Amino acid sequence: MSGVNVEIMGQQLKLSSGPGADDDERVRAIAATVDEKIRNIRASGQTVNSINLAILAALQFAEELERLRRDHQDLLSHLESLNRRLSVAIEAGD
Repeated sequence: MSGVNVEIMGQQLKLSSGPGADDDERVRAIAATVDEKIRNIRASGQTVNSINLAILAALQFAEELERLRRDHQDLLSHLESLNRRLSVAIEAGD
């Protein structure tokens, strides 16, 4: 595993990545997303310290993750329903 240098909140960090250049780019993209989220919170006018900025960013990411999990589960349920309907239609056609 190699390390990737990134900057978040003005801090230089070395993060672990996988063996390939694609992994390095993924880590850089994730770090850029985190930094952008923090900059957006800071730009919203909220006066908070660095720790609170990081916590607010983490809470926003957690909210997005939970919404995506629910959307994913809804999509899986919908696909299962379509699969059952298709199976019934195929069996009825036999």
